[in-house]
Amino acid sequence: MNAQRFRKSFNDLLSDNRWLRIILAIAAVTTFIAVSGLLSKDQRIVLQPVTLTDNAWVESNSSSESYKTAWGAFLAMLMGNLTPDSLDFVKERLEPLLAPEIYNQTMTAFESQAQDLRDNRVSMRFEIKSVDFERATGKVFVHGYRYATASSSDKPQRSERTYEYKIRVREYTPQVFDINTYPGKPKTQRVLR
Repeated sequence: MNAQRFRKSFNDLLSDNRWLRIILAIAAVTTFIAVSGLLSKDQRIVLQPVTLTDNAWVESNSSSESYKTAWGAFLAMLMGNLTPDSLDFVKERLEPLLAPEIYNQTMTAFESQAQDLRDNRVSMRFEIKSVDFERATGKVFVHGYRYATASSSDKPQRSERTYEYKIRVREYTPQVFDINTYPGKPKTQRVLR
């Protein structure tokens, strides 16, 4: 009788052991799948600096609209507020943000404008009125008023101005691959039609 009960409990133990091995194998496979999925996924970094009104996120090669519009506003303020004394500072900040395909052309244009500002002792100030992102083209439009003051004049000359940027992300870093600036309102697709 004890031998029969012992044999039954031993068989139950073997059966439980088999089931536990199957469950352990399933757990190991699902853990492997979960870990490999996490390792292959791009990390998303959510930003909330005080200058942004909305959450912004950036991944290794993409970003949110609010991230791009924040960079567009920063670039317009950087490029629109120039004095003969601040030109080197602006150039240092602008250089690492430029894509290789526009670097030489942009730096040549910047140096030319910088020389004009130095020669004529002109200061420029830019006030942003709106920042818009056009999803269809990926462009950031920064519209506002530019005030240019020559050293010989006390009264600044006011003009409507738009800065237009195309910004992409490469390895979590913003990169400007198209810059355009012109007088007047933004030339969005809707306006150009």
